[in-house]
Amino acid sequence: MKFVAGLAAFAVLAIPPSSALAVDGTGTGQIHIGIADASSTFGLAFTPPAEEGWARNGSGTSTTLSWNADSASDNRKIEAYMTRLDAPISPISGYIRTVRDNLEQGYASSPRFKISSLQVDEYPADPRCAKVHLLLEARQPSADGQRQWSEQYALSCGSLQSKGIGYELRYYHRYTDAHRDDRLEAKADAVLKSLIIDGN
Repeated sequence: MKFVAGLAAFAVLAIPPSSALAVDGTGTGQIHIGIADASSTFGLAFTPPAEEGWARNGSGTSTTLSWNADSASDNRKIEAYMTRLDAPISPISGYIRTVRDNLEQGYASSPRFKISSLQVDEYPADPRCAKVHLLLEARQPSADGQRQWSEQYALSCGSLQSKGIGYELRYYHRYTDAHRDDRLEAKADAVLKSLIIDGN
């Protein structure tokens, strides 16, 4: 399990560099990431928020979009990347259990965050995916005494035909009490529902 900026990788390992050609899409519409060789292509596409202020970094098999990144009290991030699963996607019930167990075990010993709420469920729109809602509370308040939160909605998906190939798409908001967004779930869902997986 790895932790990046307060986020846990659910049931995956990063794909190491290989001889496969990394493919990347840019522009104002969908963002594409993935890998391709002579016989197959694996990747994902999603539609980023239409609002201004998002900055993109990364290409190939992973990309990150950041909004208001310099703010400690109100910033957002979208992460999309290819993964190598360390648990089979089928049956999905077992994969969901692995995701939940990894998160609970990982944050039990985290010095920065504790789990306030965790939901991991089947994603009705795609049997290859588990949907995650994770709300973390910082163990220490902000400089002005407010509680600090890291909240994320994510899809953790895997290929049903190519063992070990996985796809992750996450939308998260780090904020203090004063910057809680009642429309966070709707904003995250707009991105998650745009996910298209290229490869079975």
